[in-house]
Amino acid sequence: MTVALPRGLAYPRSGKAVLIGDESEKHFLGRVTRLAELYGWVVWHTLDSTGTRAGEPDLRLVRPPRYVVAELKSQHGRVRLEQRQALWLLERCTGIETYLWKPSDFQQIVEVLK
Repeated sequence: MTVALPRGLAYPRSGKAVLIGDESEKHFLGRVTRLAELYGWVVWHTLDSTGTRAGEPDLRLVRPPRYVVAELKSQHGRVRLEQRQALWLLERCTGIETYLWKPSDFQQIVEVLK
């Protein structure tokens, strides 16, 4: 028997936590990064945000002539005000594609990165 817990977590009889129906942002980041690299994109991600301005998007992807900036969130993740502001500013820059992606957007992500 499995007992469902908030945010998609469940504990099977073994007592070990299993992720069901939700994916951590870190895991999602890895999936998107691998996909982008498979399609020939150069990927930049800041591992340590110390010294960076609040709201900096998670990924910068380049495959000339395109430049994509993406903020990634888990399915239930919330976008902070600084992140919304950064995306808003970047959307207004010619030549920069901006996205806010969650795991449920994966089919769209595949289409964008093809």
